[in-house]
Amino acid sequence: MKGPGTAPSGTLLTRAALALYPPSWRARYADEVGALLDESGGGPAAVASLAWRAIPAWIWPPRQLHDRPARMRASVATTLVAWSMLAGLGLIFAQLTQLQGFRVPGHPVIGWAYAVFDGALALSALIAAAGGVPLWLLMFRRAHRELRPRDSAYLLLPLVAPAAYLLGLIVTSGLFPHPHGVGQSWFLLIALTGFAAAAIAAAGPGLALRRLRPRGPALRLAATAAGMAAAAMAVAAAAIVVAVAGLCLWAPDFAGYHDAILPGSYLVLVVTAAAVTTVSAARGTRAALAGPLAG
Repeated sequence: MKGPGTAPSGTLLTRAALALYPPSWRARYADEVGALLDESGGGPAAVASLAWRAIPAWIWPPRQLHDRPARMRASVATTLVAWSMLAGLGLIFAQLTQLQGFRVPGHPVIGWAYAVFDGALALSALIAAAGGVPLWLLMFRRAHRELRPRDSAYLLLPLVAPAAYLLGLIVTSGLFPHPHGVGQSWFLLIALTGFAAAAIAAAGPGLALRRLRPRGPALRLAATAAGMAAAAMAVAAAAIVVAVAGLCLWAPDFAGYHDAILPGSYLVLVVTAAAVTTVSAARGTRAALAGPLAG
């Protein structure tokens, strides 16, 4: 007996490609698409095309698959993960440039970009917290009231994951001191671990949103705040682009800015995260502003 949203047969690659799609899409189309690929004998090219099309399925999901609250929940969950990744990329930028006290004499635009980044990042975090905390409290109270320990654990991940990361960072720094801070390898490991902690912290509320399915004013507030926070983060991302481009042009001897591959790859990640954050938040904001919701 096949469950809903699973390919009836198909190769491991086909099932992996289908797993990249949103749950609502899989529940509606996975059986049909998997059977079609089986019957047509689709090879690696067809599977690769299927996997690639998962990106627009997340960004522009079919309207018939979501009612308004579901669209807002999906938007808030996706925006939270993308926003966390973008914030992490921004903090790496600050650590490698601004916190080193680096300026380019005669080119104040880099200093202006630092100031814009700082203000936009702080504003985005404040908006996200102000709009998201009421929804978080609503879900946590419900999970506690209905004795749902798994959902309570998911909702606590934004607190537990960063705390565990910082504790591990403090312990590691004490066990393996470096006379000049941390070396390149350690910095890369710390950054990757930080991204993992951010992903776990963001995924927790996303899973709780999917399981608890909240509605009402708190959800609408969170979706609206997500749009505003995403707009502020887009400004921060633009400041990063300006600063990194300026460093490549005017300070090629600083750090790795003489090699276009490294900063170019970094900027691709920043722009991608900013695009996903903005597009996903815009969908939720449109749904939130369409009219009042039943509680």
